[in-house]
Amino acid sequence: MGDSSSKASAGVVLSKGRTRVWVEREALHWMRGRTTVTVPGAQIRRVEVAGQSLTVALFEGVMTLRHRNEAMVAAVGAEIEAIMRDTGPAEQRKPVQRRSERVWPLRVLAGLRDRVLHGSPWWRRAFWYVVLGLPLVVWLPPEPSLGVFAWFLLPASVALLRLWVGMAGLDTRWVLWRRGITVRARYESDWSSESGSSYIVHFRTLDGQEVTEHAHMRGFRDEIRYDPQDPSRVLAPTRVAWLGETLVAFLGTGIWGVACGIPAVLWLIRLLGLLS
Repeated sequence: MGDSSSKASAGVVLSKGRTRVWVEREALHWMRGRTTVTVPGAQIRRVEVAGQSLTVALFEGVMTLRHRNEAMVAAVGAEIEAIMRDTGPAEQRKPVQRRSERVWPLRVLAGLRDRVLHGSPWWRRAFWYVVLGLPLVVWLPPEPSLGVFAWFLLPASVALLRLWVGMAGLDTRWVLWRRGITVRARYESDWSSESGSSYIVHFRTLDGQEVTEHAHMRGFRDEIRYDPQDPSRVLAPTRVAWLGETLVAFLGTGIWGVACGIPAVLWLIRLLGLLS
């Protein structure tokens, strides 16, 4: 019998067709198709390695496998011997466990269900968009082809516009415009930055906390605007520089978001025209 205190195993995996054999966590794992059998070392009576053949005798049966690589077969056999245990008659052996995976469509549906119920809110929004949105655009009076086309492009429009907002920092500007606090600050050039235009800014919050953060832009005054609920969210007050940054980001992503949203606007205009 082997001893688990011997040198660490190589973690060899024997694979032939739909069968995979490996040793992990003091147990032998034998997967055939969708069924995986986990055998604790105490349930193994004997291991035989003969060239390309591996035979594992259990207290409840025998498992065999042939593999073209004799060295890999021998390595797995040695790993199995290392987890075998001598068990007395009074010792309670851990049982052999068998687990069968669902067919892949059922696994996909189960994963989708878990994400919708317990995942990000965007999964639930996407679910209702598919379940309610597609039937509506097909059944409502305007052209079904235009409705389906608009329904297909609208998520891309929202994603691209949201990306533009994030790239331009418009969401940060909105938060700091509503509740931000402007204080005096000390700027230092961040020479470790690849862009060469980043700054390290030091300032003190209203409650006396010393804060050091990075800012990619410097205003015309040595001031910084920070979020009192999250002092790491900062923005340098500028006059027009942020407009150029916003325009560049819009030309990169925002304009495509607007283009993808045009079919939805046209479909909505036709629908309102029919209902009026």
